[in-house]
Amino acid sequence: MAKKVKAGKALAHRGTPVTRTTAKEWKEIRNEIERTYAYLRKKYPEIHGKVVDFVQQSISDGILYVGIRFIDKTLFSLRYACDMSIVTADYLDGKTGDYKIIREYMKPIPR
Repeated sequence: MAKKVKAGKALAHRGTPVTRTTAKEWKEIRNEIERTYAYLRKKYPEIHGKVVDFVQQSISDGILYVGIRFIDKTLFSLRYACDMSIVTADYLDGKTGDYKIIREYMKPIPR
């Protein structure tokens, strides 16, 4: 069972001291969340407040499709395409089986 902590006392999580979140900080967090939600509601205003009937998804020819069908028989669809891009280019020596790099034309791009 967890120990009860008196109000105002700092807590420790895995040895790291953690201070309690104040009421003012909670209010700021709630306000930030509401601002974010307001922004997202404005992003696609046509679908705000609609009731979802079902969601479907598929992948075809490298395109991810997501369709959201509403009760009023309208459909909101998103299609994402993944373009191929080079990640690294190098010239290797495979004679010994360990593929020693002879020349690296471009450094690997972190993903």
